[in-house]
Parts: sequence; C-alpha cells; structure tokens
Amino acid sequence: MYSIHPLWQQFPCGDKTSLQGMELAAYYNQHLNKTVRFKLIAKEDLPLFCQWMSNPRVAHFWQQAWSEEKQWQYLTERLEDNFSLPLVVYFDDKPFGYVEVYWAELDKLCGYYQWQPRDRGIHLLVGESSCRGPENFRVWMTSLSHLIYLADPQTQRIVLEPRHDNERLLTRMAELGYHSQFEFDFPHKRATLVMADRHSFYQDIFPQYD
Repeated sequence: MYSIHPLWQQFPCGDKTSLQGMELAAYYNQHLNKTVRFKLIAKEDLPLFCQWMSNPRVAHFWQQAWSEEKQWQYLTERLEDNFSLPLVVYFDDKPFGYVEVYWAELDKLCGYYQWQPRDRGIHLLVGESSCRGPENFRVWMTSLSHLIYLADPQTQRIVLEPRHDNERLLTRMAELGYHSQFEFDFPHKRATLVMADRHSFYQDIFPQYD
C-alpha cells in the first residue's frame, strides 16, 4: 500500500514553501509492519534537523553542523528551488531521517555525469540511532526507490553522490542495486557517483524486500 502526492511527480517542482509539513508519500512495509512516511520539512522540524546535523556521525560526512539560522537558510533554499523535495522520513509517527529527492538534470550534479531526462537524485541521512542498521535501511531505502519509480514512469535511473570514503553507505547501497560508477571532485568534497536503474530494481531488488 502506498500514496504519492502529485508534487512528487511535478517537473520542475516549483516553490514548496506554502506546503511545509505536508505528507508527500507513504509506503507500508509488511515485514516490519511499519509505514515509511515522507513529509515536506517545516520550520517546526528545525530543532530536530539541527540536532541530527550536529551528530558527529552525520557531521563527519555532511559537514553541516551549523547554527539554526544558517540551517533554516539552507532549508528555505531547498523549499524555494524548482528541483528538490526536502523531506523528513518517518517510521509510522517517529521521525528518524532526512532526504532530498531532486531532479538531477536541474542540479549541479548534471555537470559531472552523462545524465538522462528524468534522472532522480537523492541526498540522505539517518539522525536517530535507534532507526539505523541494515534491516531498517533496506526497508526505507527500498520504499523510497519504489516511490521514485512509481512517481514518474520516465525515471529510469536514480543517482547519489556520497563522499568517496563513506564505505558503509556505499556497501549498503550496492546491496540494494546502487552501484559505484566513478569518483569525481565537487568543490567541497571528493564524491562517488552511485547509480541504480529501474529494470534491475524491479527484477532483482524489489521482489526480495517488499
């Protein structure tokens, strides 16, 4: 069972400021008996977002342990842009992480790889230690992947650009069909381009984890 708000499908997605806090997608996983929910971030989420960004494990890779004012400036830019959805991720009613789902061809990433129309990108973090671990990650990441492919039949690929030394994430992503392509240099980090494709997801990954 799932639900997807039309904004999830919109290209470009436009200013989302007036929709803060709205649930944009939900996916029920029968194995955990939990619903993974994705809500557009709101000003009221700022203290929790700052707490997550200040966590040493998160800060090591995101390098974003900023003040509340600077964090909200960053989130406001995401809410106002025309290509990304800044989302708080929940297990049922418990918020545990943050993701940005974005149209890769409208993002700076498009200058670093041979993009295809409707490629979707993801930035992610898990802020709550109780919701970490391989099983939790498989459940919510597979749910997110499925929702992205459901939202737009033209989306054939999903990409990420984690820091090249985030070995744990790279390993877990590979288990879910997200394979490392090459390393490259952003101005702020050495990154690895990671990519998954629709066909492999539905053939190899989705039947195992849904």
